[in-house]
Amino acid sequence: MPKPSPVFNTASDQPLALSGRWRVDIPKALWPEFEAYIWQHHRGFLLLTNIIAALAFFSYVLADALLIPDMAQASLLLRSVLLLVAMLDIWLVFGRRRRNILLLDQLMPLHDLIATVAWFELLKRSHSPDVPTFLYASLIFIVFANLGVRVSFKGALASSLAISLVIIGNVALMNPHDSKPLLVFSLVYLPVLLFCLFMSWNTTSSVRLAFYASQEEARRKNELSSLNRRLQMLASTDALTQVGNRRAFDLQLEQLWLQMSQHGRPFALLLVDIDFFKPYNDHYGHLAGDHVLAEVASAMVNSLRSGQARAFRYGGEEFAILLQSGRQDELRRIGQRLLQQVAALQVEHHHRPDGLPHLTISVGAALSSLPGLRVATDLLACCDRMLYRAKQQGRNQLQLATDDMVAGRD
Repeated sequence: MPKPSPVFNTASDQPLALSGRWRVDIPKALWPEFEAYIWQHHRGFLLLTNIIAALAFFSYVLADALLIPDMAQASLLLRSVLLLVAMLDIWLVFGRRRRNILLLDQLMPLHDLIATVAWFELLKRSHSPDVPTFLYASLIFIVFANLGVRVSFKGALASSLAISLVIIGNVALMNPHDSKPLLVFSLVYLPVLLFCLFMSWNTTSSVRLAFYASQEEARRKNELSSLNRRLQMLASTDALTQVGNRRAFDLQLEQLWLQMSQHGRPFALLLVDIDFFKPYNDHYGHLAGDHVLAEVASAMVNSLRSGQARAFRYGGEEFAILLQSGRQDELRRIGQRLLQQVAALQVEHHHRPDGLPHLTISVGAALSSLPGLRVATDLLACCDRMLYRAKQQGRNQLQLATDDMVAGRD
């Protein structure tokens, strides 16, 4: 097996060192994720191998009937009882909501150990001349003990040594005066044992490496998803003011209009323009102008309730705010709050033609539910007219569209 390479912890994006060429450890912090991985990917296999092993053990009742016929009835009774116990254990372990992957993994080796003890008790009580030959069938126990292991090689090693002790010990007890049968059996048995242990080590290591690979894949997917979200945010955000850009506004406006058409959910639009921004830029400089744009955007965003509205830079010194509300009084209250928040900044502006000493905004607003608005651009045009009215009537004010204004195209 090649030396495993480091993988990353999805929680911290830090590399996790694997323990070396011959051991693949799962850190305690990752054990819950490992349990979930085993439950999802290997539970079905472990369940099936437990059931097959239990049925295979019971099927040996036929071999017992042929090779140790004097124990046929005892074999049928013993194997039936052990089959029922095994099925009950399988149902209890695999049917639990609480995951215990070590128990899932080691249930078959545990049943295998019990079956080994029970089978040798039958052999020791039989007087059949085929018993010495039938002893070699015990190799199946060490195979089954390692066949289904997916989680713990230490558990497989412990159960294999216990089963081997039972097998070798009983072979020795059945041949107390002749060491040759034990020697011959051991020469056959030990290579099988080593091969089975190698297979269980390789399997458990591969499962753990596959888990680490899945963690790394999940980390990369999360990283890619995060990068995509960041790119989407950059594509829809105005770099200077950190509010939505014109493209994002157009998409959101159409989406809200569609929702209103389909589900009857009215909304509101406010267009905001910084008063006399060109004189400010000309006298204080473009850097100061950029700073003011960012300050005004931040002040407006802070005055809006999270989730209720979203601000966008509509173009130049103009902003648009989409508000999820269909009430005229709430729209008026929010528009007035925008005026107050920007005025509270007390941004010096001594070059206004109207003589005011600080920066202000003008706001035009309308509800999407006003009569006569057939498409989203009608709402936009209505707000634009209200903004123009606010400027014409002295700036630093809110103009709110009403039913008669839309009907008369005032």
